Amino acid sequence: MLRSMSDYDVIIVGAGAAGIAAARRLREAGRTCVLLEARARPGGRAVTDHSLDAPADLGAAWLHFADENAWTRLAEAAGCHVIRREPGWGPDTWIGAQPPTDEQRAAAAANYQRYEMLIEAAAAQGRDVSVASVLPQDEYRPRFDGVMTWAVGVESRDVSTLDLARYADSRNNWAVREGLGTVVAHAAAGLDVALQTVVNAIHWAGPGVRVESTAGTLTAAAALVTVPTSVLAAGSIRFNPPLPTPWQQAAGNLPLGVANKVFFALGPECAATGEWRNFVGRADTSRTCTYTLFPAGQPLLVAYFGGDLSRELEARGELENFARDELRGIFGAQFMTHLGAARSTAWGSDPYALGSYSAARPGFADDRQTLARPVAPQLCFAGEACSSEHYGTLYGAWLSGRAAAESLL
Repeated sequence: MLRSMSDYDVIIVGAGAAGIAAARRLREAGRTCVLLEARARPGGRAVTDHSLDAPADLGAAWLHFADENAWTRLAEAAGCHVIRREPGWGPDTWIGAQPPTDEQRAAAAANYQRYEMLIEAAAAQGRDVSVASVLPQDEYRPRFDGVMTWAVGVESRDVSTLDLARYADSRNNWAVREGLGTVVAHAAAGLDVALQTVVNAIHWAGPGVRVESTAGTLTAAAALVTVPTSVLAAGSIRFNPPLPTPWQQAAGNLPLGVANKVFFALGPECAATGEWRNFVGRADTSRTCTYTLFPAGQPLLVAYFGGDLSRELEARGELENFARDELRGIFGAQFMTHLGAARSTAWGSDPYALGSYSAARPGFADDRQTLARPVAPQLCFAGEACSSEHYGTLYGAWLSGRAAAESLL
């Protein structure tokens, strides 16, 4: 239950990873804060589902930069099992049912490095342009374009060279057996969180702020807004006075791409093998899925969609059908008898997300730094979209939330 007015130092809008990180830092400093969360649960785009009788991360699923990531320590402190093995992405990925040969593995690594060099060269020249505009149309291009849809959530034409070049290289990517969403929800324990509380307006003319929500109106010394950029750009929260133009434009220039998943329960005959494997449906088109067999050691098969394909199939309700058809083409009809019930996501139409993770539009990579700057002493933003080197990750959200809390302190 919310306290009476003026009982908080800071009102945090959103109880996702950034909001939780900020709240924990403010509490460490002896400040009072409340997280106003529109959903019926904390965690935002990190949520672990158990409808298939196994933990399945519907959103965030990886401890990127795991060796330095605070969520790794939080996972272990919560008693969860961190799986310290790499996912096998990149050159080691199978194409359909076939493992790569040594020659194919070497060629994939060399081609990806060649593409990276072209992107980094453009960025080094200060060219903030579309990734698609600096890459050749050769036989490797479809595979790279597919990687962009899964990694960034948008097509190569919508990926900024400068934004992609600034992203840090995550050399440790680990999973959590109990689910990463479980870890994030556990991190919210003990915090003052008001669930199913939708914020409608923030009055920030000062001194302090006044926040209107479906649970009433609260005042505080400051507000920290952590909702996704696509939700901000949609005008779901009214700011009075309106946000200054740079922050308004930054929200619009850092939209969320759309990545979706379909989880399939595995039958006991298949589940008994437990062989963790990554494979893509096809290498000759970007309109395909990347699959993980036994993610985090669970008896599941997950299909991962990104970009235009993900958005289109979600809108038509055909994610599961596409995955089943592609899997049937790869392994044959007999394999399909091992697949049980399915669980699909729909992040593009989720009203409190409107996507999966941020992708700076070509020409606007610097807007991440703009959004990360405090609007005023009593108003600031945080979230993965505010991180230039770790965007799209829980680690980036954590760092951003902590930095915003520090600015308020």
